[in-house]
Amino acid sequence: MASGTLTNEELYKKISASINIKKENFVILICVIFIASIGLNMNSQPILIGAMLISPLMAPVQGLGLGLGVFDSRLTMRALRLLVLEALFAVVSALLYFWLSPLTYASSEILARTEPTVWDAIIAILGGTAGMIGARQKEANNIVPGVAIATALMPPLCVMGYAIYTQDWGMFFGSGYLFLVNVAFITITTFIVVRLLHLNYRISVDNKMEKRRHYLMIVMAVLIAIPSFISAGNLIQTEMSQQRAKGFVANVMADYYILNQKIDEKQQTLTLDLLGRKPDETELKNLAQKLNEYHLGDYQLVINQVANNETMNMQDIDHYIDQKMQNQTVPNLVTTKTQASLSESMREIKRQLFLDHSNQIKKVSNDILTTNGDETGKMTVTLASDVTKTQQEEIEESLEKLISKADYTITSELKK
Repeated sequence: MASGTLTNEELYKKISASINIKKENFVILICVIFIASIGLNMNSQPILIGAMLISPLMAPVQGLGLGLGVFDSRLTMRALRLLVLEALFAVVSALLYFWLSPLTYASSEILARTEPTVWDAIIAILGGTAGMIGARQKEANNIVPGVAIATALMPPLCVMGYAIYTQDWGMFFGSGYLFLVNVAFITITTFIVVRLLHLNYRISVDNKMEKRRHYLMIVMAVLIAIPSFISAGNLIQTEMSQQRAKGFVANVMADYYILNQKIDEKQQTLTLDLLGRKPDETELKNLAQKLNEYHLGDYQLVINQVANNETMNMQDIDHYIDQKMQNQTVPNLVTTKTQASLSESMREIKRQLFLDHSNQIKKVSNDILTTNGDETGKMTVTLASDVTKTQQEEIEESLEKLISKADYTITSELKK
């Protein structure tokens, strides 16, 4: 065996020696929990990664897999006791932090750890394998800290503490399940690696006992993995629906000013927040029918009009513009600077029109025309049916002023 690799007995002693209840480890655990909780609270991934680098939970998880793999009931119980104590200590510490923290909203980093999927189980399997490879090395290495980052044992415990503070039991069980998935599959992977390395059993084991232990591990893996498969299926379905909704908004609703879109799988609704006049009944029926083209026929289209007196700021408008630019389909890979600048100019004019006359404008269509190699823009403004002649003149004047400031030839048309 290579000089840099531990023998099987040395590996057993190394992992066994790390399964001890020490006050120093609990002090480290408190520090890690507070760091991780701050990362979740501030929605900061770098802080979370820093906390996971010094995670003390890998030792009892590996010890649990080793104890099961070599039929060492004493080591198994020591590892399980240490793991439970550290987990409880972590949850209580996180609860204390969130009780003291002035920030109590559920950040995206918190919400991201409430719906584990089968991919979390796969990561735990790969991480457990890498962890055992790292544990076999005599020299110091960064494999085990890397596994701690990948499997993220600490953040779910912090989220459990947050869920207790907010009394959100759905979040509590979701994050608890994520922690269980990580622990279980690291343990199972460690068990498998131990058997592949043929570490000696600590008691006399016959074939019947060995098969029973193997079947037990298989049943445990299947039972724990089933909810993650269901969650993964739901996640895929939701993502597909969101992509279809984005396509619908980018193409069918391109002339409207959509500030925000939300698709609800449970209620089967696609809700759009629209700046400007709401489409009339005929237009709404046509839009609803076009949902079928995007495989959203079972969804109800809900359009909310955002009036001038409601909460709205330039950041909302800029966010919308950014999304539209990302969703825009480029016809070919060679795009001239003139075309991009002309498109941006018309989008800016469109934005300003909706900001100034949102209650009088229903939609604005932007088109780029090419004549004899020259590109010009055309803007078609559809006005609300109740717009007065005076209001129409004001909109026309605003549009002409905005177009005059552009560096490109842009024509316009107003219609009802």
